[in-house]
Amino acid sequence: MKRLSLHTRLVSIFTILILLSWVISSAIAYVKVRHRIRLAYDAEQIMFAKRLERSGLDDLLTIQAKNNNSSFHPDKFTQARDALAFAIFTTDGKKLITDRDGVPDFFYSATDTQLGESPEFRESKLWRVLWLKSQDRRFIIAVGQENAYRTRLAKSILLDHQVIPWGILIPIMLVIIILMINRELAPLKRVTSELKQRKPDDEMPIEEKRLPPEVQPFVDALNLLFARIGDMLKRERRFVSDAAHELRSPLTALRVQTEVAQMTVNKPEVQKRALNNLTVGIDRASRLVDQLLTLSRLDAQSDILEQKSINWQRLIQEMQPTFFASAKEKQINLQINYQGMPPDRQGNMVLLSLLIRNLVDNALHYTPVDGSVSVTLTEQQMVVEDSGPGVTQEHLQRLGERFYRPPGQTKIGSGLGISIVKQIAELHGLKISFANREEGGFSVRVGFWQ
Repeated sequence: MKRLSLHTRLVSIFTILILLSWVISSAIAYVKVRHRIRLAYDAEQIMFAKRLERSGLDDLLTIQAKNNNSSFHPDKFTQARDALAFAIFTTDGKKLITDRDGVPDFFYSATDTQLGESPEFRESKLWRVLWLKSQDRRFIIAVGQENAYRTRLAKSILLDHQVIPWGILIPIMLVIIILMINRELAPLKRVTSELKQRKPDDEMPIEEKRLPPEVQPFVDALNLLFARIGDMLKRERRFVSDAAHELRSPLTALRVQTEVAQMTVNKPEVQKRALNNLTVGIDRASRLVDQLLTLSRLDAQSDILEQKSINWQRLIQEMQPTFFASAKEKQINLQINYQGMPPDRQGNMVLLSLLIRNLVDNALHYTPVDGSVSVTLTEQQMVVEDSGPGVTQEHLQRLGERFYRPPGQTKIGSGLGISIVKQIAELHGLKISFANREEGGFSVRVGFWQ
């Protein structure tokens, strides 16, 4: 049944349930009808025995003696003859009169058939017999009825009231059920048809008002999936567009420097300068590609992966040798101050290391020779300050936009470092702010509070 369609399974299940209910209800009805028939005919047997006792047994026996026949079929008993049979015995077991011959159940023995003062029912496979003593204690009256008669009556009642009505109603019910199932599954069929015709880049949500409440969460999940796929496609298109735009210039420059190096074979100094520029251009293009890939990976993440407890002081200390080596090479005074231990929090160590490295490298990159850069860690925040040129208030608001660099910059860059920092901070729930220092320079604050 697993491979059948939902429509077929529902129709099959309802059909089985209806038929099962029919069988169970018919069985229960048959048992109840048999019980009620037993009560009714037992009362009729008692009434018939009482009437027989009061009808003048002595007169009946006198007439029977004249006929010299123990069988008796008076007209007043013809109405009940098909339903009931009777026999009269003496207290010592002699059969005096009966309307049925050769019935072994109508046999009385004073020793084997012990009767009390009240009427008693005794049932065999074929007959249910009532035994009754007459009021003068001279006769034993037996009134019996065939069990087959009661069975036929019960089956007849069951046929008229259960089998025939249900036999008519069940096909009608199945037709109604099939129509209702088709009606209720129609929205799903429409959704299926819409999905088949949907374009791969279509992110519009499915709008179907008649969906059952049980199916609505599934459609909502599909709509959420379409939205995520749409966002992913937008990010991919933006990544391709950004990469194509930003890589065009450095690749063109690399081609120019390559051509210059090829054309200046006889001019070693010019060729050497061109090869140095070619190396710088390759480093710039490699850094740009790394930053683009980092941004693409961050765009694809909605949650932090591989979370661990972060110790910020230890994280900075692990990168200290690299920072100091870079500062020494650029003749910049670098200071790292630990004024407090921020509380441990969950995060991705690789991404947070990238955040710290980008901030410090950015500060070292834009700080002039003999300038200063400081990194201060407190319980509440990490502050990276430099003595560089800073930015105007107008351009300060646009920091973090992709590929945006304030005008007048002489240093080589792509404008992606701060974008990466902001995205990592947002992913970890960190508060980041940019400001110009009053004494000159630039300041970045990363807040650890929630």
